[in-house]
Amino acid sequence: MTEQEATDLESEFGVRFPRGYRKAVTDGYPFSIPSEELSDDAESLRIFNTDCREEDPWGFPWRPDYWMTGGDGLGGFYFIDTREPDSRVFYCDHENMPSSMEDTERIAVLPFSEFLDEIAAVQEEMALWENDWQQRVANRRWWQFWIPRQWPPNPKS
Repeated sequence: MTEQEATDLESEFGVRFPRGYRKAVTDGYPFSIPSEELSDDAESLRIFNTDCREEDPWGFPWRPDYWMTGGDGLGGFYFIDTREPDSRVFYCDHENMPSSMEDTERIAVLPFSEFLDEIAAVQEEMALWENDWQQRVANRRWWQFWIPRQWPPNPKS
């Protein structure tokens, strides 16, 4: 998202993004591929946050200064409190919804820098996994599927 799109979202929703969050989702997006947890798509963020404000989907009152940053792809969601300058990230699991923001056993909180580090670690792990599978597929031989686990095979006693 561009700086102008971020400014437009701020004025549309009446919020002021914390500096760390704003820097991460604008032109300095820290990941090579988009992350569900930290969306940098202005239109998706507009839709997410409009829905949160209109439908109260999470089981506790959604304050106007909360800003949904993205989800985990499984129904859980991440959000920040735009009144806080340190950009803490809150996480709620859809299967264990809190009754309020004070329900600290059901709401996980991370500093924004750790949140970014965790996303980067997951993306790195997924890239390594993908590379490993590509190597396995590229180097396999047709006959390797039929080789016994031990050679020569041991007859049963």
